[in-house]
Amino acid sequence: MERIFVIALISLLLLLSPQAVYSQDMSFSPYHAKVQYAGSIGFASVGIGRSFFDEKLETDLFVGYLPESIGGDHIWTAALKATAIPFKAILVRSLDWQPLRAGLQLGYTFGEEYFIVEPRDKYEKGYYGFPTALHLYLHLGGQLDFARVEKLQRFGLYYELNTSAEYLISYIQNPKYLSPGKIFNLALGVRVRL
Repeated sequence: MERIFVIALISLLLLLSPQAVYSQDMSFSPYHAKVQYAGSIGFASVGIGRSFFDEKLETDLFVGYLPESIGGDHIWTAALKATAIPFKAILVRSLDWQPLRAGLQLGYTFGEEYFIVEPRDKYEKGYYGFPTALHLYLHLGGQLDFARVEKLQRFGLYYELNTSAEYLISYIQNPKYLSPGKIFNLALGVRVRL
């Protein structure tokens, strides 16, 4: 399964490589692909998405993988993300910087050991309090687009800080034990316009 993920990741990157030089006036489709490192979707993830409302809203569907050497087990995840871009991009030399991107992510972890509803035969009622397979995340971040760099106009780099609703609730209930460093995760990624 790990080999299939690596092959799919490499294939996606090769498929999305620009084959021609694009001018500034080139209009792209509303679709994009992403490759992401970390960010509660796994060690690495790939996704496809679409922009709406003149690029004020993005939706993405990701598949991620966390190898056993890092997570203690092979863990596969899927995530559906919605990101709002409330402000116009700031022009910084040949880059467009979106300083604020905010959104929600619904993540699902695959495996028999994860559940949405607590199994009554294994745990007493309320033992976990939260599902272990389904998680809601909040994220804040930004993005740099190479809008005026010849041959790189399709590409953008993004960063996000996210936390799950469970972590946020636990932090509010017990701020002495949990610090912000324990509840927030960093994601770094590449976005390619199609």
